[in-house]
Amino acid sequence: MKIRQPVTILAFTLFAITVSIIMYRIFWLKYPIMPTIPGQVWQLNFEAGILPDGGQVVTTVALPSERAGIVITEERIASETLGFNIFQEGGNRVGLWSGTTEKGVASISYRATLLLRPKRFPVSQIPSVSIDIPDMTDRELLFMERIGKRWKGFDPDTRIKAVASFLREREDEFGFDREDLLDWTKLKESHGILNATLILFRTAGLPARSISGLLLQRGVQTSPSVWVEVWNGKEWQSIDPLTGQIYDPSTLLALATGNVPIIKIENGKILETRWSLEREIVSKWRLHFERLKRSQHSIDRWSFFSIPEEFQNLLRILLLVPLGALVICLLRNVVGFPTFGIFMPVLLALAFRNTGLMYGIGIFSSVVLIGYGARLYLDRFRLLLVPRLSVILTLVIICFGLFALIGGKYSLKPLMGVGLLPIVITTMSIERFFILIEESGTKEALKTAAGTLAVAVITFFIVQWEPLQLTFFIYPELLFSVAGVQILLGRYTGYRLSEVIRFRVFKG
Repeated sequence: MKIRQPVTILAFTLFAITVSIIMYRIFWLKYPIMPTIPGQVWQLNFEAGILPDGGQVVTTVALPSERAGIVITEERIASETLGFNIFQEGGNRVGLWSGTTEKGVASISYRATLLLRPKRFPVSQIPSVSIDIPDMTDRELLFMERIGKRWKGFDPDTRIKAVASFLREREDEFGFDREDLLDWTKLKESHGILNATLILFRTAGLPARSISGLLLQRGVQTSPSVWVEVWNGKEWQSIDPLTGQIYDPSTLLALATGNVPIIKIENGKILETRWSLEREIVSKWRLHFERLKRSQHSIDRWSFFSIPEEFQNLLRILLLVPLGALVICLLRNVVGFPTFGIFMPVLLALAFRNTGLMYGIGIFSSVVLIGYGARLYLDRFRLLLVPRLSVILTLVIICFGLFALIGGKYSLKPLMGVGLLPIVITTMSIERFFILIEESGTKEALKTAAGTLAVAVITFFIVQWEPLQLTFFIYPELLFSVAGVQILLGRYTGYRLSEVIRFRVFKG
């Protein structure tokens, strides 16, 4: 391969542009590395019945928010007669249904698709340790001072384990005695298990907060769960205040932080609540599409996903046409496939998407053979080029019309899509097929026709491959690399594979 330096520079510049844009999308904008691989998501459903007491009903429900490790890809809200709005209340995201209803019971519902990414959004700001401590007795203060001194030399993770031992109410390696456990029991009775747990973490010098939410497990939950999150200096750890169990963060869905109730209603009564969670498998490109719809980044706003969906499928195909042209370059210039023209196989491959591969090959072959017979008959009249091609074009249209009529008669949709075959290119192929037979013989003409169909079939499978369509649709800058390879192939002057096989008898 002989390649001049300017050509090499241009080609590798195009490669560098492709890599730079893709790396920016992946590492900065969090695009999927392999967009066609399926990913698992949680489908969250909430339903509730509301019985109004008269007047305007106001119902607030804590909703999931895009906090550490959770991405909301889709939300749907429904209500029979009540209006809906979303607002922020502190660090919580709250849905508000309000209005009047003449029906006895009004129903509200909320649905969301949640993608969990526990390690995507690390907490950068160290939280405060301050919490509201209720009034405490002298004995409780002495108890806190005593265990606080005992934990003073422990690292944060050890202090968390020490508090978990108190929650399990058992003597262990931390040296708790019966008096400690007795004081702990009284602290719970006085302030409740949740507040008592927060007091213990405050005594240990660890930031802690109460969380209300759901356990991420398949099934129905009629009431939310409550747990405590504690900061160990690097990340939040979740602990069950009843059992002292340390949860895996990926098994919990936080809805409300602090003392904010999950559900609150004014001028009405909640009859029934129902939370349900199910696992679903969704393609990552779909998740990416939902994220792009809410993105304000300039690159995302100029994405092909911003085009109406009815035009996206066509564009996904067109983006692969340059790749099909690259395949033709490889098969013609490197392998040595003979074809009728350069773009004929690509156009045939696009047409085969509507007629079907087998029907498309059959229709094209039939029209070319019929056209060859007509061309052979017209040759005796010695017509000029343009009128002769016009007659062949008319014959091609007649053949396509007959195939469409047959398809309509027998309900064969592939035959009715015959009009999408490239009419002018088919006409020129008939002319070239005739000339090739006259100049090089029937064998060479049939070989060229077979090569054209073979390249068209290969290009058809490439264009039809949905994962490749989606990859180019999400990363259209890949076309720069395709152009770079085409430029490099444009300087190829070596042997074709077919020539190596053809002249192998001369080796040695």
